Amino acid sequence: MVGIVVLIYKSHEQVLAYVRNELPKIGVPHRTLIVDTGSERAHAERLASELGVAVVTASDTVSEGSLFVLHVEENLGYARGNNLGAAFLTRNFPDTDKLLFSNDDIEFISADVVDVLSRRLDEIPEIGCIGPKVIDLNGDLQGPGYEKPEIGYYIRRNIGEPLFGAKRFWLWKDRERKSEFVNIVGGCFHMVRTADFQAVEGFDSKTFLYWEEELLSERFRKIGRQAYYDASVSIRHFVGNTTSKKAPNLLLLDCELFGQRLFFSEYAKSSSVMLGLLRVSQWIRLGLVKLAILKRKLQGTDK
Repeated sequence: MVGIVVLIYKSHEQVLAYVRNELPKIGVPHRTLIVDTGSERAHAERLASELGVAVVTASDTVSEGSLFVLHVEENLGYARGNNLGAAFLTRNFPDTDKLLFSNDDIEFISADVVDVLSRRLDEIPEIGCIGPKVIDLNGDLQGPGYEKPEIGYYIRRNIGEPLFGAKRFWLWKDRERKSEFVNIVGGCFHMVRTADFQAVEGFDSKTFLYWEEELLSERFRKIGRQAYYDASVSIRHFVGNTTSKKAPNLLLLDCELFGQRLFFSEYAKSSSVMLGLLRVSQWIRLGLVKLAILKRKLQGTDK
């Protein structure tokens, strides 16, 4: 049984469309939990009413049903929200042997994408986390991440990205996309075995947004598992409510920089000298972004 966790934040029509249009394509037995985080109870009740289900809380006990809306007033972020959803499903339904973590801004290009990922987990025991080909609205591929993060690259990127733009520092390599073991697969849609996920204690709950995939891959590596990219099936990622591309967002930037520090200090065990240089590069990046925001305000383009 596949347990599907769909974490949402102030999403309504988008998640309704996902549940109604995409989830019926799944052929394998599954249950779906929508984790409505950072919203008022009324929002969760409206959503549940339109889906014909009841609202549950994290402590509730249920024994039947295939679709649930779990309301959480606090905005937990990606890691804690998905961990909470996984815990709810596995506690109430012990037959949940696989977990799929999915955004709601997803379209199944391959109708059998969930079925294939589930079957591949059964076939290849070394897989810790598996994801499909992810295509954005421009038809470009998103990932996977082939290389393990290297601290020198992020030091350069922190300084260079505000000056030269993000595209110059993208890690997506121009190479044949084939099914293979990789460093990470996209966090917008990926599947794990429940037993493995529990063995590594899930996502690192210290993060709020960004770096979840890298940290999870490192956790899986410690138990002899790796991320796997399955190029035979694909989805479209609309990149909806999670982040804004219109203007710099200091809160999101803080989350990204925190993830960098966490990975290279606690997971990669980088030297104190390199960690110091990383911190300096982050201060420079923050300063440059704040200057850019100030310039937008002065020019009247900060919208």
